[in-house]
Amino acid sequence: ENITFALDLTPNQCYVVYLATLRSYNLGMGTMTVEVRDYGDKRDGTFNLKTTTTKKIDSLWSAPISVWSDVQVTQDGTPGCTGFCEVTVTTDPLVVGRNGNKVKLLTLSARRCSHYHETTLH
Repeated sequence: ENITFALDLTPNQCYVVYLATLRSYNLGMGTMTVEVRDYGDKRDGTFNLKTTTTKKIDSLWSAPISVWSDVQVTQDGTPGCTGFCEVTVTTDPLVVGRNGNKVKLLTLSARRCSHYHETTLH
């Protein structure tokens, strides 16, 4: 299963995308694949795919506590999102040895890149 979210940010900027997920020691936790598709500036009415970034996230961890964790999906200094982006979260097949495939999402967020110069996007 999957779900897609849209990020409609100021165009011609570099943004780092984060997904807050529940990380838990419970063996019922699953894995997911997050894909960010960057279309840049959509103001002209066209949607031309510029880049695609994919990241695997595992919700299981070894600490004996469950916490929400911001996972960085795109890299700072690399234009993974430059205005309008779509973010799709897809649950992966059940991992052998686990008794479930829970994936819990809290927030999708973005911040401006700190190591990228705006002038290089024009």
